Amino acid sequence: MVRDRVTPQARRLAVALLGLCALIIVAASPASGQSPWGARKPKLVVILVIDQLRYDYLERFRPQMVEGGFKRLLSGATFVNCRYNYAVVFTCPGHASLFTGAYSNVHGVIGNEWFDASRGRKVYCVEDPDTTQVGGNRGPGYSPRNLIGSTIGDELRMASGFQSKVIAISLKDRSAVVPGGHTANAAYWYDGESGQFVSSSYYMPELPAWVSHFNSAQPAKAYCGKPWQALPETPQVGGKVLSQPRLDPSQTCPNRDFLAWLHNSPFMNAIELDFASQAVKNEGLGQGPTTDLLAISLSVNDAIGHAFGPYSDEVADTTLRTDRDLADFLAELDKTIGLDNVWIVLSADHGVAPTPKFIKQHHLGLGNAVISVVRDAVEKALSQSYGPGQWVEDISSSCITLKKTTLEKHQMDESKVGAVAAKAAALVPGISAAFTRTQFLTGALPRSRAGRGAANSFHSQRSGDVFLILDPYALPMAGETGSTHGAPWSYDTQVPLVLWGNAFKPGIYATECEPIDLAPTLAVALGLTQPSGAQGRPLTAALRYVN
Repeated sequence: MVRDRVTPQARRLAVALLGLCALIIVAASPASGQSPWGARKPKLVVILVIDQLRYDYLERFRPQMVEGGFKRLLSGATFVNCRYNYAVVFTCPGHASLFTGAYSNVHGVIGNEWFDASRGRKVYCVEDPDTTQVGGNRGPGYSPRNLIGSTIGDELRMASGFQSKVIAISLKDRSAVVPGGHTANAAYWYDGESGQFVSSSYYMPELPAWVSHFNSAQPAKAYCGKPWQALPETPQVGGKVLSQPRLDPSQTCPNRDFLAWLHNSPFMNAIELDFASQAVKNEGLGQGPTTDLLAISLSVNDAIGHAFGPYSDEVADTTLRTDRDLADFLAELDKTIGLDNVWIVLSADHGVAPTPKFIKQHHLGLGNAVISVVRDAVEKALSQSYGPGQWVEDISSSCITLKKTTLEKHQMDESKVGAVAAKAAALVPGISAAFTRTQFLTGALPRSRAGRGAANSFHSQRSGDVFLILDPYALPMAGETGSTHGAPWSYDTQVPLVLWGNAFKPGIYATECEPIDLAPTLAVALGLTQPSGAQGRPLTAALRYVN
C-alpha cells in the first residue's frame, strides 16, 4: 500500500488552518460575547414592565413626550398589535407570562390569588410561609414557589454558571418576586407603611448596606409639602393641582398619612427608578464578564388607573411623568454603563377598561356585572335540581368553586352539577360564557377567542369548577368611578412590546404577536435555552440576522 507523503510545510499549514477554524468557532460562540444573530451581547438587559400601560397611551400622549424617554425606546422594534391570549389578565399572571414565555395553564399562576379547595382558603400568588420579610416592618416574606418552570432570568443564570446577576425591583412584592424567577440574586419591593424597600429571607438574611443607606435617607422626604400638580404639557389640565396630602401640622413629614398618599401618586416612579439606578451601581450590574438582567416593574400606574380610569387627567399626567422619569433613568444608565451596552424591553402586564360611568355614557356596554348575582343564580339552580345546601364554596369574577362536602352529601356527579351551574351562570346579564371543568379536561371547549383564552388561563390543579368570562365592557365592580381589568378583551389584553438595542431591527411591526413571545425572543438573541414551558415564538423579524 502506497501512502501519500505529507510535507512538514503542509502539516504546519494544516495545523494553522485548524487553529484558525477553532478561533473562528470560539469567536462565534455565544459565550464569547456574540449572539447567534451576530449582534454583540449586552452587558445588561433591562426588562421594563409598566403596570397597566395600555398601548394606546404611547400614541395618545406622544406629542407631549420628551426625546429621551418613551420616544427613545420607540425608535427600536415596536410591535403595535401585541395582545395576551388568555382570559384572566392580572398583575401576577401577566408578569409570569412575560418572563416564562407561557400562559397560566403552564406556569400555574392563575391570578393574583386563587381559591385552594384542599386548604379551604385563598392562596396569594407569591405567599411562602417558610420566609419572612427582610427590612421595613417585619412580616411575612414571599418567594416564587408557586411559579412553575423557569424564567428568562433563570436560564441566563444557569447558562453562565450563575455568574450573571438577576435583580428584580417593583413597588409590588408580586411584581418583583415573579420576574426575578427562582434563582434571582435579589428581589426588592416597597413597604408602604415604613416607606422602605424590603426583600425576603428567600434571597438574603439582611438587606445590603446600600439598600439600608437608601432607606435611611428617607426618599419620600423630598416630596413633603409638594402637591400632585399636573405638568404644564398635560393635555386639558396643564398646571392644575390633581391631589394633595392632608397633613396634620403637629406631625413630622413623612408620617404614615403622607406615605399612604405618596404611595398612590406618580412620584413613586421617580423613587423606584432612583432605587433601580442605585442597584445598578451598587450591585455592579453590567460590570461583570457575563450579561446581567434587571427587571423593573413600575406599579403606581396601576393604582392610579384603577382609581381614575384610562381616559382621566390623572392617567394622562402619570403617563407623561413616567416618560420623564424614564428619560432620567436612561440618562443615568448611559453614564453608568453606556446605553450601547444595554438592551431594553418595554411591555406591560395588562391594560384596563374604561370606568362604568364612561361605558354607560358612551353606550359601550353594561358597565357593571354583579358577581353576587351569579352566585345567587347558581345556588338557586342547584338547590332546585338537587336539593337544598350551600353549593358554591367560592366565587370570583372568573371562577366558581363548588363545595365538595355538599356534592358528597347529595352523592352527585361533579360534572353534572358543574353543567347546571355553568348554564345558570351564563344566563346572568354580563356573563359572556361559562365553561365547566369537564370541558377543559376533555377538550370540549369551543374554538373561539373566549375558548382559547379560557384554556390558556386554566390550570387543572389550581382552577375551580366553572370558568366565567364577562361580556365586553361589563366590569365586576360596583359604582360608577374607578376601573379594573381581568377580561380577554383588547382593552385589557393589548399592551406595548418594544425591543431596543443593537440586536433588534428598528421599525413598526403590525404583525400579530403576544407578550409570551418576549422571553423566547430574548432567549434566541442571547443564545439561551428557552424557558422550560415557553409557548411563545421568537420574533425573528425584529432580530438582526447574519447574512
